[in-house]
Amino acid sequence: MEKQVLESTEERTFQYQDSLPSLPVPPLDESLSKYLDAVKPFLNQEEYQRTEDIVKKFENGIGKELHQKLLERAKMRRNWLEDWWLNVAYLDLRISTQIHCNMGGPGPYIEHCWPPKEGTQIERACVNIWHTLKYWDLLRAEKVTIERSGNTVLDMNQFRMLFCTCKIPGVTRDSIGTYFKTGNLHIFRKVAIVSQMDQDWQP
Repeated sequence: MEKQVLESTEERTFQYQDSLPSLPVPPLDESLSKYLDAVKPFLNQEEYQRTEDIVKKFENGIGKELHQKLLERAKMRRNWLEDWWLNVAYLDLRISTQIHCNMGGPGPYIEHCWPPKEGTQIERACVNIWHTLKYWDLLRAEKVTIERSGNTVLDMNQFRMLFCTCKIPGVTRDSIGTYFKTGNLHIFRKVAIVSQMDQDWQP
């Protein structure tokens, strides 16, 4: 992991963002086929046959109209799904997202080589903070290695929201504030600059 994530490369983390292809809309028949494959293990023969009939009716009826609307939406957006997913899966939830949605995050997973021990909590917190700030430093300098699937470049946009991002509560839907910028990091106290860290996080 250290080699893949913490190693500087000639490529910049976000340099391919503008050239990535838009999210395609999958063919309707392909989506419906995958749906039937997904529900089949949970249904008996009669239930599956009824479900299959409903899917065929949908495919030959309103499904075509809805699929066309998706295609039209995809012409105007690079990611036709992103806003819907963000709202339904995250911002519209009226339960604690910290418990129910945020399943992971950055951190040094070192229990295998440094087992928990009484009296090491402060030391461990310092190590965690140091690694987190080092990662932040690399991200702001666009030195985090670009993720790929084989030779295909993957979207790195969500890394912009890893830091400097907050969820602002709303009555029926929350919103996201993102203040990520690449460049140098300064630490402020009230209105005065009290410290500037170098690349090794030394004052």
